[in-house]
Order: sequence, then structure tokens, then C-alpha cells
Amino acid sequence: MPRSLPALISRPLPAVAPPPADPGARVLRQELTAGLPARLDLDAVRGLVLAVPLGVARAVLAADPSAVVFSTAEPGDSTAFRDPAAAWPRLTLVVTGAIGTTVPVVAGVPVRLAGPPGTAAVEVTVDELVLTAGSLRSPGRFGSRLSLRWRDLALASGDGPAHPVGDPGIPVLLSQLGEEKS
Repeated sequence: MPRSLPALISRPLPAVAPPPADPGARVLRQELTAGLPARLDLDAVRGLVLAVPLGVARAVLAADPSAVVFSTAEPGDSTAFRDPAAAWPRLTLVVTGAIGTTVPVVAGVPVRLAGPPGTAAVEVTVDELVLTAGSLRSPGRFGSRLSLRWRDLALASGDGPAHPVGDPGIPVLLSQLGEEKS
């Protein structure tokens, strides 16, 4: 008689609560009224550029401006391959004018973006992104918006931890005790 898989696999898994809010994370919400590519300022020296490499501009030009081209709210089939002809937004880190890492936008997945060598990185989690055909064509209020959380991943110094002074957990060498008695 063949054995069956456990009942847990045949039942849908319960909904997982979202992770707790990171106290060090900063929230950025922005209406994308200037069109794409869009510059998103994180602080005085760092920013993100949201862009969509198209390659099929004719379809975007022919579409209704309010038609949603990309949305993180519409989960797709996780087993299906991504359509290479579809618009897939990307985020690029820019630090003082120098281009850093570029990553595709995936909702709810924290990604680390590094700047040029020697600069600090940031961790970005996109909560919501809605892009309409109108925002890909020109500036205007077409309903495109972005909401993300980011946090600074500042580089630590290469010196290592401070050396302990008078740590009671380190036993005193007997040779040092002999020197102290004399």
C-alpha cells in the first residue's frame, strides 16, 4: 500500500503575520507624479532610482494611461516563470552621484544595496509598488505610488572590539603575581 504525504502538506498553510516593524527602519511613501525613472531621496547623500527597462514601448504607448502595468498587490503564480517581455521595475542605489547596486523589485523581501566601494549600504524592503502606463510615458497623476522601508547599514570600523582592561574573567598569570609581591 503506498504511503501518503502528511495532512499538513495537503492543507493550505495558515496566513503568516507580517514581521514586526524594525525600529531602525525609515518609511518612504511617494506618489510617482514625475513619471519614471524616479529619484527617491533617502538622505542628503543617498538616493534610489526607480526605473523600468521596457523594450516594448509600443504596448505602453498604446495602453490606457490608468492601466496598471505592475503591482505588488497582485500576487502571481510563484511556480510560473516571469514573462521576459513584461515590465519589471528595478531599484538602483546612488551615493553622491555614483551608481551602486541594482536589484529587481520584489514585495516584502529585504534587499541590501551597496554603493561604490568604501561607501555604506542600505537595506530596502518594498511594501507596495503600483505602476501605471501613464507614469511610464510622462509625468502626471496616473495613480502610480511606492511605499518602502529602508535602514542604514553603516560600515563599522576595521579595528575590532575594544580591548578589555582589568577584565575579572581573565585569570591573572602567576608570573604577574610574583612581580606584584616583590
